[in-house]
Amino acid sequence: MTDTDNAISQTIADRRARLDELVEKGLWGQISAEFADQEPADIAEMLSHFPEEKLPSVFKAVPDDLKPDVLAELPTDIAAGLAAAIPASAAADIVNEMAPDDAADVLGELDDKEVSSKIIEGMDDENAADVSRLMTYPEDSAGGIMTTDLVEVGPGMTVREALDAVASGDADDEHVYQVFVVDGDRKLLGTVFLQELLRHKGDPETPLSAVMDEETHAVRSDSDQQEVAEIMAKYDLPVVPVVDSDGRLLGRITHDDATDIIKEEAEEDILSLAGAADEEVGNISAWRSCWYRLPWLFITLLGGVVTASIMSSFNAAFGAVIVLAAFIPNVMGMGGNTGLQSSVLMIREIASGTSRRHSLWRLFMHELRTGALMGAICGLGIFASALAILFATPAGRAGAAAVAENAGLPGLAPFAVAGTAGLALFCAMTFAAGFGAVVPIVLDRCKIDTAVASGPFISVMDDISALLIYYGVSIAIFSRLLPASA
Repeated sequence: MTDTDNAISQTIADRRARLDELVEKGLWGQISAEFADQEPADIAEMLSHFPEEKLPSVFKAVPDDLKPDVLAELPTDIAAGLAAAIPASAAADIVNEMAPDDAADVLGELDDKEVSSKIIEGMDDENAADVSRLMTYPEDSAGGIMTTDLVEVGPGMTVREALDAVASGDADDEHVYQVFVVDGDRKLLGTVFLQELLRHKGDPETPLSAVMDEETHAVRSDSDQQEVAEIMAKYDLPVVPVVDSDGRLLGRITHDDATDIIKEEAEEDILSLAGAADEEVGNISAWRSCWYRLPWLFITLLGGVVTASIMSSFNAAFGAVIVLAAFIPNVMGMGGNTGLQSSVLMIREIASGTSRRHSLWRLFMHELRTGALMGAICGLGIFASALAILFATPAGRAGAAAVAENAGLPGLAPFAVAGTAGLALFCAMTFAAGFGAVVPIVLDRCKIDTAVASGPFISVMDDISALLIYYGVSIAIFSRLLPASA
């Protein structure tokens, strides 16, 4: 963090402390004066830390002209709770001044649909119609995140008329990057960026049909939001138009929306890695958290039962070489970490599109070779470490002596045990790397979120496979050395 970042953080912390003090004293006029000189995003950040019961009173002190922007900057769940806590008429006045997409997000988050209906009824007819229409789209679709604030022009209009349309304030949103050229049925014909209009300002009677770009990267309203963000990132677009199945213009999505999408998708993936759900973010009951987490924990529990069964079977059959049990945590831990690394890297390759530029088989073989190389290096490491334990510690010497007595190989027993651990670790890490790579590929082909390939699922499967491999190698080596115990 730079000195500038530290200074900004300190300033916000100081403002928050001062705000707490003013709230405790009930100096609402002074609070309003403090807010008047601050950015909406900073105000929203300070409001977010207040408890639910105090938030409406503090929000009331925000200057009226800042309230729409502050509400838009708040996390959606907090903004929705705040909209429900204040009178419906006051909420309608605030929401009416928000961008339609932000207003739809807030009202769509309300659990009480009667409250949201009352707020919509208090809005202007045009804004109410826009917000109501946006609320009909799925939350994670292009239609659900688009805004209807835009500038539409006809192909027969001139550059001067298009600039007048922009200047007239037809779009309430300040982020106007281009005008959209549509026909009489609102079918999208092309776009013209503002700099292109300004470039032809000297010849204002130039028809838009002569300067518009017909190569538009439009998305359909039912497109997934992640697909929208990928298109905007791929083509470096500040804005993308949204159309229906017939190509009619419905709205637009700006780069700040794409940033929010990327952040939201990243949060979902991070939670998926831990076997949790994004619905848990916020103030929800412990029962609901259990409902989201328990399925993955049951998988982990089932995996533990399976590994316990395998271990008990091995211990019963190979009691004479029980010294090998000392290396089970190493083999399981290294195999699990290798599989997790491989799956996360493969998920990243799939998400970035690398898997579409290169053969999946090539990517799989790369992970398999990497796992084998790491397994060989770590296998030598555990071989040397096992030898040191078997020769240097009383428990290790006792275990090696027991193996030597049963096997009839007093000089080679420590090397056989250490070699078993090293070879098993090599095999376990190689398999885990391959397994961790192939699972995301299969999920991607099945159109399932690849993030679920990490976390609890991959860890359990790697633990079981590492244990089976370890015992398989042990059986292969010691079944001949110890026929009496096999």
